[in-house]
Amino acid sequence: MRAERRTLLVLLGLIALAGAALALLTAANRRAAEAEREAEEGSIPLTAFGEAELEAIEYTWQGQTVRLAYDGENWTLADDPDYHLDQTPCDTMAAALVGLRAKRRLEAQPGEDYGFAAPLVTVAVTAAGRTETFVFGDSNPVTGDIYLQKAGEDAVYTADAARAGCFEVSREELFEPFNPAGITASRLETIRYTLADGEEVCLQAVSVPDESGADSAYTTVWRLTDQPDAPLDEEKVEAILSALGGYVTGQITPAAGADPAACGFDAPLAAVTAWDGAGEYVLTYGEGTDGYYLMVEGDGSVYTVDGAAANAFLPAEELKI
Repeated sequence: MRAERRTLLVLLGLIALAGAALALLTAANRRAAEAEREAEEGSIPLTAFGEAELEAIEYTWQGQTVRLAYDGENWTLADDPDYHLDQTPCDTMAAALVGLRAKRRLEAQPGEDYGFAAPLVTVAVTAAGRTETFVFGDSNPVTGDIYLQKAGEDAVYTADAARAGCFEVSREELFEPFNPAGITASRLETIRYTLADGEEVCLQAVSVPDESGADSAYTTVWRLTDQPDAPLDEEKVEAILSALGGYVTGQITPAAGADPAACGFDAPLAAVTAWDGAGEYVLTYGEGTDGYYLMVEGDGSVYTVDGAAANAFLPAEELKI
């Protein structure tokens, strides 16, 4: 009995030792991971503000300066708030600046400019009423880290190149594609459009018995209102629906100099009115010297679209099978 008790105590002791060893190993691994992460991100703090304190970011890349304003929830272009801005890259820029850390601090060497004379990108961030400016120069060919300098300091720092890479985005690349008319193609009931030669085409969504033959089965098809018995090419009708329900690819706002006449709206390709039972949508497609464009009633912006969308509106005879 005593032998069994001693054996049990020994086993319990071994279990306790194993648990302690596991705890120590886990803690050591955690510290190692933290050290590795700190080494990757850097340990020299260059900024000390939080995301909630952000007010604005201004950066210059390839000669173009972009100014972003932040209201605590959303980013806008400071000089063009109507521009449909993609929030994701803006949030990435903010994350790169919040808690910005350098890996190394160097003393500038005579004759070396580290790329600061013609910087890759210059960034000014305003937070809590204070503006700090950073200049990102060349990359170290060995480590891949980028050199940066903080305005007002002579020191040169190195940091993860991704801290600068997120600013290599033009104003046009910050645009977020969307449907400016707010059309959901599957809800449309009537589409009427007038072509450049004056021809008017009107399409109506109608319910017809499903080909399955079931008494209660119906499907929706599109027909010409003045020729309801004429079957239409489904692919061509689908192209019209895709054009109306699709996303634009770019935006020229009034503040950016939107010029409808230069984009072909004096003689449009198609003037379209669509209904979905809840509202009316009025759109116009034009062709300029360098592409295809869309305007939506009540919106002063000119939007870029692809040629397939602008040329989807065909004469009635070409829609027929």
